Formats: sequence, structure tokens, C-alpha cells
Amino acid sequence: MQVYATNKKRKTTIILLLFIGMTLSYIDKASINVAIIPIQKDLQLNSFESGLVLSIFFFSYALMHPLGGWLTDKYGSRKVLVFSILTFSLFTAFTSFAWSFASLLLFRFLFGVGEGSVFPASVRSISDNFPENERGRASSFFLSAQTFGGAIGSVTIGVLVVSLGWRSMFISIGIIGVLIAWAFWIYLKPPEDKQINNEKQNQKKVPYKMLFKTNNFWRIFFTKFFSNIVNWGMISWMPSYWVSKGLELLSVSALMAIPYVASFLMFNVSGLILDKYMVGREKYLAVTGLISSSVFLYLMFNATSVSLGIVYMTFNAISIAFIGTSLYTMIIKYSGKELTGSVTGFVSFGGQIAGGISPMVIGFVLTTFNGSYTAASWFLIVAALAGAITALTIKNNLKEIKENVLIEQSFN
Repeated sequence: MQVYATNKKRKTTIILLLFIGMTLSYIDKASINVAIIPIQKDLQLNSFESGLVLSIFFFSYALMHPLGGWLTDKYGSRKVLVFSILTFSLFTAFTSFAWSFASLLLFRFLFGVGEGSVFPASVRSISDNFPENERGRASSFFLSAQTFGGAIGSVTIGVLVVSLGWRSMFISIGIIGVLIAWAFWIYLKPPEDKQINNEKQNQKKVPYKMLFKTNNFWRIFFTKFFSNIVNWGMISWMPSYWVSKGLELLSVSALMAIPYVASFLMFNVSGLILDKYMVGREKYLAVTGLISSSVFLYLMFNATSVSLGIVYMTFNAISIAFIGTSLYTMIIKYSGKELTGSVTGFVSFGGQIAGGISPMVIGFVLTTFNGSYTAASWFLIVAALAGAITALTIKNNLKEIKENVLIEQSFN
């Protein structure tokens, strides 16, 4: 029988720590999107090389997701979270020492290795500590840390880069990460270690290959893949896009906070909707988000003014917010607990591979078409529509989801 965290104060502490950890994670990995503008000048990078710098992190980050999920299921979320946060914070600081294109690639690759376990370990912690009827809200609040981190990070990173330089910026946020890792070690310690360890020993093991044996798993995997093509294509290149429209770096940093704030609110609203009104119908929220994203992408890239473009970008960010909460809520609510970390890691693996492909492809397109964003916009629009089609194929019946999304009931 699953023993959840019953103390409200402890559950609040757990979700706030996970929120802070994800906020830091997002600030760290998004900082390069602002810093790449002065880095490109200092290290004399072209658009394709800049695209590779933005992408390389995602490949190592993606590779670590399945491994991080497996390590979480084996050793527990607390140990994995502390080690991961400490490691990626150190490599964030090391980025400040980059002296060439090759060295920058190396540091960003190692940073991805360090950060790759945070997400699956956090999702497993939610599964361990929150009952099913609270997981939609808990997961959506946790996921909203991405947009919260984007909102404060876009402004903070811009100010730090302009006032201190990009090298000092990376050192500053690396130091903050080390302190947060310490807080995780102190405050995430389970109050009843012996009881939890005994429960783990009594759990029946489920073959890892069960992840790949159901249709819904792959449907969720590819929906996440296509949605991340859109999400990280936007996050990686929008600062450069608005600078190309004549805006200054600090202005861009401030404007980029607007869609993040809007999507932060929508993440939490979507969690309430999922728990209260869409049990067994979560996929339709993802489909709606992907279709509306394709519409707002088209409108944004064809906007007649910067202000109108920002409005459309904000609505696109709101649309994207519905996708991740829907997919991960299905995983957290309906997956077999024994594989929650592993499944989350593998689905996230697909999403992060997309995050690596998208900035690189856009960088290549911009280099090929002399800086024109027209072809890049259609690349993102097609990805959003492909994701909507894939999401429609996800089985919608609650019983089928519980039996087929991730694990056969016979192994429980």
C-alpha cells in the first residue's frame, strides 16, 4: 500500500522545493538564449554555430533523462536531485571560462549531463508524496516553474549580462545552484526512512521493456517530441528574432517575461481543470493547445507590429502550457508507480531530443536564407500540427489509460 506524505506542511515543503529546483534548472538552461547574443560577438560565431551551442545541451540532457529516471527508481528522488542540481550548477559556472566555440560546446554538453536527472526525479517525488486526486494540481504547479523561471530569468539574465557581462552571469547563478542543492539535502529528507525503505523492498519489480509495449506510450512520446520542437524553437531564437526587429537586449528581456507570466498562470489553471473536469479526457487539452499554437505562430511571424507580435507570442505560450500539463498528468496519474521515474525520463528524452534539433535546424535555416525567419516559422507550425494529430490518437478511456499507458496491471 502506498504511503503518501500526509502532513500538509511537509507536502507544501516538498512541492515548493521541487518548484524552486525546476525554476533554477530553467533559468540555467535558458540563460544561454540571452547570453548567446554577446557570446556570438565575443567568440565570433555565425548563426549555425550559435544554433549548435543552443542545441548541444539538449542532446546530453536528453540522454540523461532515461538514465536519470532509472537511477531515481533505484536510489530515490532525493539523492538524485541533490547530485544533479549540484552538478549542473558547477558546470553552469564553468561556462564562464569558455574561450572558443569548441570549449563552449564542451561546457554546455557537460551541463546537460548534470541537469538531465532533475525532471524525472522531481516527477517521481510527486508520485511518491501526493495521492492521485492531487497530482494534477501538484504536477501543474511544478511544471509552471518553467515559466516562472523564464519570467524572472529573462529579466534577471538580461540585467546581469548587461551589467556584469555574460561570464560573471554564469558564475553568479552557479553559486545560487550550489546553495539550493544544500537545501534539497537538508529539507527533502523523508521523516520515516525505515518505513519507506521497507516499502521499496516489498515492491514488485517491473521489466523496463514494459515501457515500450503499449501504443499510448509512444503516442505520448511523439506528442511531447513535436510540442518541444515548437517550445524550444521559440525559447531559443525569440530573443534574437526580436533583436533583429530593432529592439535592444534589455527591452527584449523585459518583453520575453510577458508570455512567461501568462503561461505560469495557465499552467496552474490547467492543473485544476485536469483534476476536476477532464479525468480520462486529458488528451483534448493537449490537442487544443497544439492547434491553437500553430495558429498563433502564423499570426506572430506575420504581425504588422512588434507589440502585436508579442501579443500573439503570449497566446502561443498559453497554448503550450496546456500541452505539458496534460501529458505529464496522464503519466503521473495513471502510470505504474514502479516505473514513474523511468517513464517520465524516457518521454522527456524524446522532448529534449526535439529541443536539441529545433534550435539547430532554425540556425541552419537562418544561415541558408540569409537571416529570414519565414522558413523557420513554417518549420514550427508544421511541428505543432503534427503534434496535434499525434495527440488525437491517444486512447481516451480512463480504464485503458490505467492499463495501457505505461504498465500492465498484471505486474503490480
